[in-house]
Amino acid sequence: MATPRAALGRKPLWALVLLSPVLAEMLSGSSPPTEWLNPFGALLLIWLYGSGVVVMRETAVRWRLGWAGLVALGAAYGIIEEGLAVKSFFDPAWMDLGTLGSYGRFLDTNWVWALWLTIYHAIFSIALPIFLIEWAYPSIRGKPLLAERGYALSLASLLAATLFLNALLTGYRPSAAHLAGAALAVVGLAWFAKDHADRIWSRLPRGRPPSRAACAIVGFAFPMASFLVYGGGPFLGWIPAVTYLEGAALLLGAALVARRISGDPALARHRFAMAAGAVSFLIALASFLELAGNRGMGAVAAAFTIWLVVLHRRRIPEDGLIMPRTPDAAGGP
Repeated sequence: MATPRAALGRKPLWALVLLSPVLAEMLSGSSPPTEWLNPFGALLLIWLYGSGVVVMRETAVRWRLGWAGLVALGAAYGIIEEGLAVKSFFDPAWMDLGTLGSYGRFLDTNWVWALWLTIYHAIFSIALPIFLIEWAYPSIRGKPLLAERGYALSLASLLAATLFLNALLTGYRPSAAHLAGAALAVVGLAWFAKDHADRIWSRLPRGRPPSRAACAIVGFAFPMASFLVYGGGPFLGWIPAVTYLEGAALLLGAALVARRISGDPALARHRFAMAAGAVSFLIALASFLELAGNRGMGAVAAAFTIWLVVLHRRRIPEDGLIMPRTPDAAGGP
């Protein structure tokens, strides 16, 4: 029998709603703590990210997806946010683009930026917050946090946030064809997540699992190398095609390591090490941003460091934190 949602409590739900924007926006320095003093801006971030992460988790639970399926849904969220809501995929003057406003731009689309941000949101806005909250509250693993009415309201909230930001955040207006293409990509990723992602993941080769330390290093190195490859595309790739290949190699390498530690309950702490390594990159980045004059970033970095230590010391169930579906018990890290 499924655990009643009331018994699970609302604390994990609200923790998830807050963790997604704080991790993806505040810890990364994209929206540093000083910007959160503006209540309107903070509420917009919580509205968009919070509804997005809840929708993706609740969809994954209802579809009985593993972590590979969830990451595919996270990529769909990245397109919703950056393509449909804030429109940074198409706007050549988007504030964070830098050289990526011209490097890799083709058919009025910032392709290098779009690929980078899709991967970033899949991991840091969706997968990692869900993983960490389910580690902190293992009783919610694989269980819905919302009834059907709440799930429908979350979907409506995400749609409303997307339309609101699309209309009011900037004056840039992509063509109807660009927006339709982004919407079709979201639908395609949802279809892929539901019917194919976990099945394909379960067929990837599994070798001997690396040590926990190696998992942490890979977790740290993947986002760091991604920042260098995509952010430094004109200098490290020379042409966009090389940047795409470099990014694909990074993603494949990290995926193969994650595959080696997936599915086995005894490797749960290896999966935590890899997740903590990824968060630790943002912690290191936040520390450098504090030294560069972004006040408050050091405090955020310290808070996340302490929280990771607390989570690491927590005892976990023997079955690990894996959503059930694929033959090897989950298909995900």
